Amino acid sequence: MTGSKRAATLTGVQLLLFPLMVLSLTGATTTAAPVPPIVVNDNRHAAGRFVDGTLRLDLRAQVGEWRPEKDRGPALRVEAFGEGTSPLSVPSPLIRVFEGTEVVATVRNELETLLRVHGLCERDGRVCPPVDVQPGEAREIRFRSGRAGTYHYWATTTGMPLPFRAVNDTQLSGAFIVDPPGAAPNADRVLVVTDWTSLTREQLQQVASADDPGQIFLGLNPQFTFLINGLSWPHTERLTYHVGDMVRWRIINLSTQAHTMHLHGFYYDVDSVGDGMRDTVMGVPKQRVVTQLMPPGGTLAMTWTPEREGNWLYHCHIRDHVSPERRLERTSTSHAGHHAHDASAGMAGMIVGVTVLGQRDGAPTTEDRNYAAARRMTLEMREEPKRFGDRPAFGFVLMDDERGQAADAGVSVPGPILVLKRGEPVEIALVNKLSEPTAIHWHGMELESYYDGVHGFSGTGQRITPLIQPGARFVVRFTPPRAGTFMYHTHLHDDTQLRSGLYGAMLVLDDTEAYDPALDHVFVIGRGVGQPSPVLLNGQDAPRMAWKAGARHRIRLINITPSDIFNVALQASEAPVTWRPLTKDGAPLPPDRCQPGAAKQVIGVGETFDFEYEAPAGRRTLWLEVRSLGGKWYSQGQVIIR
Repeated sequence: MTGSKRAATLTGVQLLLFPLMVLSLTGATTTAAPVPPIVVNDNRHAAGRFVDGTLRLDLRAQVGEWRPEKDRGPALRVEAFGEGTSPLSVPSPLIRVFEGTEVVATVRNELETLLRVHGLCERDGRVCPPVDVQPGEAREIRFRSGRAGTYHYWATTTGMPLPFRAVNDTQLSGAFIVDPPGAAPNADRVLVVTDWTSLTREQLQQVASADDPGQIFLGLNPQFTFLINGLSWPHTERLTYHVGDMVRWRIINLSTQAHTMHLHGFYYDVDSVGDGMRDTVMGVPKQRVVTQLMPPGGTLAMTWTPEREGNWLYHCHIRDHVSPERRLERTSTSHAGHHAHDASAGMAGMIVGVTVLGQRDGAPTTEDRNYAAARRMTLEMREEPKRFGDRPAFGFVLMDDERGQAADAGVSVPGPILVLKRGEPVEIALVNKLSEPTAIHWHGMELESYYDGVHGFSGTGQRITPLIQPGARFVVRFTPPRAGTFMYHTHLHDDTQLRSGLYGAMLVLDDTEAYDPALDHVFVIGRGVGQPSPVLLNGQDAPRMAWKAGARHRIRLINITPSDIFNVALQASEAPVTWRPLTKDGAPLPPDRCQPGAAKQVIGVGETFDFEYEAPAGRRTLWLEVRSLGGKWYSQGQVIIR
């Protein structure tokens, strides 16, 4: 593993270290005896049987053999739940009832360790006490379903809370859905996210006792992966819809990690969010997003309508969670999948593919294909040797075909800000002058599938997006339908390309707007090359800038790091100043979220936020600070108001 790859992995796995160390101290063990197979659960059929209006559910916990990459991948021994005498399943059997239903669940522990079960209780806002089931014991649990919403249940054999489970017990995880009276219970799909790692007990103890556990973890080169409904891409279920369908999904994060869930090509409405015990329904109008941050244990109910045919992705935007390195069946191409033409070789992990067909009534789907009057520009992808010590920068050079920008402009990190107009067709020629292939995704943009940037997958029929080879040219065409803050970036899930600068901001303005960099400030947060990898603001670790006093400023935040979730604050020396939230992912925020408040924001990978700041008269110094969620300082920009 190269130094850059090692640095990238460290960023993603540091969150795994604590749960792994916890497990090393618990002494969890597995047996070499034959175990039953585990089936994959698509969460389309509810478990249990109704007797006189009461749901009777028989769950058993047992060790089984699971294949998250189907027959191509290894067989993993994990702890899982099964229903009655039916096979064990990952995720655990779906519990789905109407509001107010009485549930009688029997839990049988066929494991060799204590089983602590969480979430089998009424959802009424009160604390849900766990139930301990001794080895060989069966416990009966009675409760009413409680309020309608998206919930979950889970169990542990380590005694640790949800975010800190690890290895053997992470698949003891299932969905618990409570439908309102009269609802159609099969009108949505339930997607449960889990994770797994290969470290043995002895390796875990080695990590736990080390002075530098991160380096020991990397030296052991463990396998770890992230799953949706028990499978890793490209083996995850392909979902198919028609243009105009109303699509409803429930996402349940029962992994040990946070995820930023990104939908290509379309916005989705956030209907409700929760923590497994409580479910909060969003007000009207609902927040529209393309990326949503989900903490461990978090739930999300979402609705969206496909408007264009083609192949699309829904995935976590954290690179380590969808990297080809997450493939369990390691081959010579697992770490170099970006050189392949098949998208399945360039990704793995928690990804779902979506195919959108034409309208159900056969009516033609309209596409804006009149680009005769399009604004034309060229983005050349170039290398700048030894930009980062002995390593090159990979970046973009913009040549506006109408404005005639010089072709010898230098490589900028991040890439040049693309300023487009809503409703104005644009044609962007991508010219690859790098020494390796690449693919570019137009993050948050509603466009034809062929131009979405997922090589070997995007497109329709035989018209599939190619990998842009060295020396090749690929022309992207779209008409921005809305104003907002977006981004463009490499979609190879390749750490070197992303850290070296293959990303940039894309602003779409209304006809009445003009981009004024003196009042409109774009902050692109990225990771640089090196170990440790620095956090950069617009390509710098400590930028300085001057803002006009007594003026209204727009602040646009973009997070395109590989794996980070940050706290960003604009503050004076004593405390954060006040700003007013405007948009998320380019979509206006609901009125109740646009109230002035402290200038602080949590931002995950793939998210954008816009704010309005009224600069006071007179000279003043502010700092734009980027910190981890735990408060670790990463980067700071200085703002002089005068």
